[in-house]
Amino acid sequence: MLLCVYNVVFFFVFLAYLPLFLWRMIGDRSYRRGLLERTGRVTPSASQDILWIHGVSVGEVKAAAPLVALLQRVAPHVEIVISVTTPTGANVARSLFPDHRVIFYPLDFGFFPARSLDRIRPRAVLLMELELWPNFLHAAERRGIPIIVVNGRISERSFKGYRRVSWLLPQLDRIDLFAVQNETYAARLRALGVAPERIRITGNMKYDSLDIADEGVPRDPEFDRWLNLAPGERVVVVGSTHDNEEERFARVLLEVEAALGETLRLLVTPRHPERASAATDDIVRVLDEARAEHRVHRLTDLRASKREHASARSWIVVDTIGELEKAYSVADVVFVGGSLVPHGGQNMLEPVSLGKPTIVGPHVQNFADDVRTLLEERGLIKVDGERELKERLLTLLRHPETGAELVRSGLRVLAAGRGATTRTYDNVQEVLTRCGVAVLDRRGSEDDLSSGETAGA
Repeated sequence: MLLCVYNVVFFFVFLAYLPLFLWRMIGDRSYRRGLLERTGRVTPSASQDILWIHGVSVGEVKAAAPLVALLQRVAPHVEIVISVTTPTGANVARSLFPDHRVIFYPLDFGFFPARSLDRIRPRAVLLMELELWPNFLHAAERRGIPIIVVNGRISERSFKGYRRVSWLLPQLDRIDLFAVQNETYAARLRALGVAPERIRITGNMKYDSLDIADEGVPRDPEFDRWLNLAPGERVVVVGSTHDNEEERFARVLLEVEAALGETLRLLVTPRHPERASAATDDIVRVLDEARAEHRVHRLTDLRASKREHASARSWIVVDTIGELEKAYSVADVVFVGGSLVPHGGQNMLEPVSLGKPTIVGPHVQNFADDVRTLLEERGLIKVDGERELKERLLTLLRHPETGAELVRSGLRVLAAGRGATTRTYDNVQEVLTRCGVAVLDRRGSEDDLSSGETAGA
């Protein structure tokens, strides 16, 4: 009965979002490409031993890389299917896992999840994020397919939401095992009624997916070429920005330039590349208001022009997918977006792992534990707003030794957090064995993971 009510509600919610969905379908081929797969029309699998791993978007897909690498080692006969929800996640997954199938996760409506499960026929499904999609969980349970949450987290906001929507809580009983990142998340699951014996604390696999650069990473040669830097010029990179952040940061950076008496280069990478045009317009407006002599380029325009290169007063908007790490590689200082506005923050572990002095804004609840640990060990800077952001940027740019110490502390934190992948696998192995999936001894894999080995590397 509850499932019928859920499907009716889902249908009307889908109708409300249909205009936006159709607009994206018309304007973005990647949405059209995944439409059939979202209805469960995936190519049937021929293999008998299949493991389905689902990562919602880029962060979850990257976090899955060390687990996929370990599974390849201990169960080479098992076919791994990776599913995603977003087109950006699909692009990253295909890049990271070229030897594995990448599909779109089915819409949780009607028979779509059942059709996907019947065509893929997985022995088990591993979810890289706690998501309660009733139709998918119900279809998996009816087919005897165990569901395992790995690298699980449940934010305070989600926790409160689940308690308000109490009719969803029985769906938690359809999940066989919860491998979560820390005791806080375990306690929240227990409070929601999950039996303690179905919960394991394994740590955060994102630390294992990071390629920690002890001495920093080499600058990406292509970005170096487009930047056309003069000796001594310094670069500030703003990563994964959201609406209204670009113009706010641009104003701050103009003030920093005035205080330093120095022209700085800026790279802005919007979280969603389709926002690049709006981000560019916002920055241009700020520069026009300040009567600044800077020029704003989009990276695709620079690449399309064989003669045009950035100049000393050029700021660049990176309007492509999958090049955030390249942008970070040329940075002297990084600010991670999604944190000046109340979005909850974006992944700050990546620039820290690349050996870059990193700053975040006040809104970082999506990464609260990582931020807390890094702040305690002085491996990250958190600011309350634009005024403090300006002060911290000035400190790091005037005193490079302060940034170097920040980097050393951050790298120590990341190195200490490794090992979650093998702990996760040890717990998942019980379920896989119960499903009849033969696996080999994983001993020796920890060394492979600690050396930075990931799938597709």
